[in-house]
Amino acid sequence: MIKNITHFFIVVVAAWSLSSCTPTKELDMVPEKPGKYPVWTERIKLLGAMTKYRSCFDVHYYNLDVQIDPAKKFVGGTVLIAASAVNDFDTLQIDLYPNMNLKSVSCDLGNVKYFRKEGAIFISMPRRMKTGESFSLTVSYDGSPIVARKPPWDGGFVWKKDANGNAWCGVACETEGASLWWPCKDHNSDEADSVDISVTCPSGLMAVCNGLLRDSSDAGKGWKKFHWHVSYNINNYNVTFYIGNLKLLHDTFTSITGKIIELNHYVLPENYEKAKTQFDEVKKILAFYEKTFGAYPWQRDGFKLVNSPFEGMEHQTAIAYGSNFKDSWMGVDYIILHETAHEWWGNAITAKDFSDVWLQEGFATYSESLYLEQEKDKTFYNNYLYFYRLQNLNERPIVGPVGVRYFDYHDEDVYTKGAGTLQTLRATINNDSVFFDIIKTYFSRYEYHQITSEEFISVVNEKTGSDYHWLFNQYLHDRRIPVLEFYWDQGGQFAYHWVDCVDGFKMPIVIDCGDEKQTLYPTTSYQHDRICPVSGAKQFSFDRTAKLYKLRAKSSK
Repeated sequence: MIKNITHFFIVVVAAWSLSSCTPTKELDMVPEKPGKYPVWTERIKLLGAMTKYRSCFDVHYYNLDVQIDPAKKFVGGTVLIAASAVNDFDTLQIDLYPNMNLKSVSCDLGNVKYFRKEGAIFISMPRRMKTGESFSLTVSYDGSPIVARKPPWDGGFVWKKDANGNAWCGVACETEGASLWWPCKDHNSDEADSVDISVTCPSGLMAVCNGLLRDSSDAGKGWKKFHWHVSYNINNYNVTFYIGNLKLLHDTFTSITGKIIELNHYVLPENYEKAKTQFDEVKKILAFYEKTFGAYPWQRDGFKLVNSPFEGMEHQTAIAYGSNFKDSWMGVDYIILHETAHEWWGNAITAKDFSDVWLQEGFATYSESLYLEQEKDKTFYNNYLYFYRLQNLNERPIVGPVGVRYFDYHDEDVYTKGAGTLQTLRATINNDSVFFDIIKTYFSRYEYHQITSEEFISVVNEKTGSDYHWLFNQYLHDRRIPVLEFYWDQGGQFAYHWVDCVDGFKMPIVIDCGDEKQTLYPTTSYQHDRICPVSGAKQFSFDRTAKLYKLRAKSSK
């Protein structure tokens, strides 16, 4: 999901980009009181928690067969869920929003009983399931899904008409969950290995979904059916569709693996010529991400942008593109740049719980800066990330509460401060070959997995040969920005230490003496050093564009 960038932020960054000035104003303010979390309702707990009724089974495959009626704003159909038992159990939970009608539930092993509680459906199996045993459920349902108030951030169904009066509809449901429109095990920790999506829509329109189009057929009485197949694992909120008067724009991309990847974009006919030029940028961005992170994850299923009325959303292999077919101020199409990064960070590697959503949003935001570093230079990279700090609220830790599907788009620290954490890590390691080896190893090791922050930290520690928990404990689990507090002692030495930080915080910092640079290694205890011996005492500056920290000068003691 893209950041909810404010007009103020865009104006400030654009103004900076037109000047040669380096930003100097410190904006890492930390509110006196921490931000409050919402009151967790029973519905949210049932949706977000990994209880025994969810952990007891593993979903392998979904088959969605739905009819979507834009005129009535109505959805109905069946979903087949193929799964196996992780442990012995007799009752499991799947999910479907309470406003949707549950018509029937059946099981291939025999009759089942079920009841609903909020958005959860508890199903008593025909008999006690044994570990490793396979089974399938078929759920029939229909209803009018909730309507998105501000997609993709405040999600749901989007019912629109294009400029020519044709229906356009789609869905964005990352924070709300896929169960707002189809029954599933609605938890990020369990991804089906493959999915078939069949969408029946009014004739004259087209339904575009994830993966590759297998076939289309006349469904009779003014309806047409489109069958799409996803041959990889996919998280539920990424399962999607777009219905509209859409025209195919075909292209190809040669991966670093040597495979030719299909680029099957779909746009409104009036945007076709603009898209031919604008979407050519996709290949350059894919090439950079492959070089930096690893091969494009969905080689069999291709890649596509789909013309949408909302700004953007990283639906796997079917990214919503609602930009204006123009590059942004930094000379690249922001929606393509950010959402394509999610094919690696968020889609191929998914946070097991939204408490660690920075692994998706922080990494995708940081990916923007890496691409711009290649296109511009290292100074542009650092300044780009520096200005993202304008949006840091520092009201809550980046890593949030577990089991409550918490991801509030108003708090953009998971994007901006998450990216700043990676920037700080890179500057602290101070060895790009090691840093980018970490990124590539992390991706190759956990591709197609659902993980927590600890998996990334383990790769950092392995590749550096050091324990970096002190850094991640600070930036992920503490809302404060560390402060370097300093003064000049009576002997003329520079006295300094870290405050407003976790125990054991020990980030080195670089001071610029004009004709030389010097590295200091502060801890939470005061140290005393002579600094800048060539330039003379007190003639120095701190380079804070590459690391998240603040300064506090004290009077001499």
